[in-house]
Amino acid sequence: VRTYLADIVLPRAQGIRVVSKRIKDSLIARFGKTLIEPEIIPIGVSAELAPPIAFPPHEFSFNLVTVSRLEPEKRIEDILMALGRIAQRYPSVGLFIVGEGRERKRLVALAQKLGLSKRVVFLGWRNAAQGLIRSAHAYIQASAYEGYGLTLVEAALARVPIITTDVGIVGEVLKGYEDVLAAPVGDPVQLAVHITSLVEDHQLRITLPMNAERTVKNHLAEYKN
Repeated sequence: VRTYLADIVLPRAQGIRVVSKRIKDSLIARFGKTLIEPEIIPIGVSAELAPPIAFPPHEFSFNLVTVSRLEPEKRIEDILMALGRIAQRYPSVGLFIVGEGRERKRLVALAQKLGLSKRVVFLGWRNAAQGLIRSAHAYIQASAYEGYGLTLVEAALARVPIITTDVGIVGEVLKGYEDVLAAPVGDPVQLAVHITSLVEDHQLRITLPMNAERTVKNHLAEYKN
């Protein structure tokens, strides 16, 4: 329905705002010269950091966190399958999931099936998600698509290493293997490889977030006015 409405409304619009170059390029490819040129105006994000918030008591020595609506397009199951692939080799790696949605029951069942019930903690929705991100060893997301990627910006500002699929501002702003560890959509094997890299490589856990923070701050400053 949204696509049908877009086909009617967008060619008639006198101004179009998009939040990333990826979206702008996709609209131009779809509509061509029938569309007024979209203007890129990213989502406003405060550079002021929320105070860290501790996770509930746990026995993990390496904490992953994801913040997301629990809906099919977020592909949380790929993160669970990635964690399952490294479970025996790294039994102390755990995952905190911040968010709610229609997929929760299915994801809880999948975690049980994969033997991850004690390794995955569903925290429900939290208002101060960035505070939790700051307490993690790494942020991870596996979305099928993102218009922008607000939580990626927040994780970068929180100076936390990021594992993500190649969506939203990844590639456009955050560069793979420079700022973030990027994986194709629907590839839990590559997500598992990236988790392993962060667990094993202390220097990588330092350099990635330093680069990402600098990149994101430059990006936000570019559109500040």
